[in-house]
Amino acid sequence: MRLSELVAKIPYRLVGNPPPDYLQRTVKKVSADAFSADEGTLFVCTRTPLRDGHDMALIAYERGCRLFLAERSLPLGADAVVMVTEGTEARIAALAAACYGYPARRMTVFGITGSVGKSSVALLTAALLRRAGYVVATVTTDGVDDGDGLCRYPGGMLPDGAALQRILLDLAERGVAFAILEISAYMLSRKTHFSIPFTAVLLTGVDKTCDKAKKYGEEHYLELKASLFVGDAPFWVLPANFVDVFGPCHGRCLTVGEGGDYYAEIRLPILLPKGFGTLTTLVLEQGQKIEISLPVPGDMGIENALSAAALARIAGVSEQVIAEGLSTTAPMGRMHCIAAHKGRLIYEDNAYSAERLTQALQLLRTRTEGKLTVVIGSVGGRSRQRRVPLGYAATAYADLAYFTADNADLEDPAEICAQMLEEADPDRYVVLPDRERCIRRAVLEMRPGDTLLLAGKGGEDFQLVGGQRERFSTTEIVWEILRSL
Repeated sequence: MRLSELVAKIPYRLVGNPPPDYLQRTVKKVSADAFSADEGTLFVCTRTPLRDGHDMALIAYERGCRLFLAERSLPLGADAVVMVTEGTEARIAALAAACYGYPARRMTVFGITGSVGKSSVALLTAALLRRAGYVVATVTTDGVDDGDGLCRYPGGMLPDGAALQRILLDLAERGVAFAILEISAYMLSRKTHFSIPFTAVLLTGVDKTCDKAKKYGEEHYLELKASLFVGDAPFWVLPANFVDVFGPCHGRCLTVGEGGDYYAEIRLPILLPKGFGTLTTLVLEQGQKIEISLPVPGDMGIENALSAAALARIAGVSEQVIAEGLSTTAPMGRMHCIAAHKGRLIYEDNAYSAERLTQALQLLRTRTEGKLTVVIGSVGGRSRQRRVPLGYAATAYADLAYFTADNADLEDPAEICAQMLEEADPDRYVVLPDRERCIRRAVLEMRPGDTLLLAGKGGEDFQLVGGQRERFSTTEIVWEILRSL
């Protein structure tokens, strides 16, 4: 695409004396990543909490890039074309969408946001659509999955507006019919969702006490979540108690939960061959009733199932397929039972905050006849403020906590554990920084009727150690031990 077409509607001023034919240059890629820039790139200088793109422009220049959109002048060579404008972060998604031929228009796109449950709803919805025969991809905070396996983001960084459009282009070229996007508060703050024609946008709920709400401030956090609903999406899916919070819906608003269009009539805890579950009857929008044995315990699992059912119905999936899918699908890492063996139940849950860990342990406590234990760590290099509350919650709500490594990366796992122990009950924990040894001990010490929660990593198949990603399969370790019992 020619630069003249790409920037036709952007007011800008030129810095220096670029070649007179600069507008005839061909742009093959729009990017804010200096390390992936080349001679066919329009490099857009944006800011993140970690770096200012204006300070990275020289790297892009040295890699052959000569086209730059920035908010101030840049110290580059005379052959660089620097266009200065305002609000580059709000423009980058639209520029990328235009450059790649508006890939989102070639598929149906659902957008999901909320404080908790985003990934679970995305994965459940994808499972239902695939069961109905559609080619589906999910884009979550874990990575991109088109059904052939999860592809994680380079460096673990969530995509910005340009990177997301590139992902959508790749999915469109692979024949994906439905793209289900998890949009976090961080992505909303960076306008990542701009220029995507959503067919449906869904809110799982807003917790004003969660870490992100504290980080952004309650009002700003709510504004960020509401920003996904500014547009012309034909369908909104909201919790029933949120129906009027975001203003009038431009299309059709479907509500989920008690008093809503989609709700649950019965909620009975049951024990299934693969762990704790919930027997429930879901009532859909037109009063259709489907009975399911949800392989996930607790009310949160039901709310996620209702949200997934609403999106599936928007896509035209039948009640029978929804019932069958919800009765057999448990999102990996989200209160997921990885082993049920001789009366022992072992769960994974990505409970990386004290609030989420407390909820998970309290739920498992109501269903555990014997001892409830937890293996818990804390990610290295960030989120240090979470460590003391995590340690307290682990010993307050479990009979015994095993403190260990959890993607310690460049930090010493023993020091991370020591920080988590500051307010932990000294009579209810052991410390084993080696994660494999810790899991082995926790499993071997279980007895019939016991439940073990492996918290934090939630289905990851790797461990960050010393700046390197090493393969680490919790499930393989667990089953190796269980088979010997």
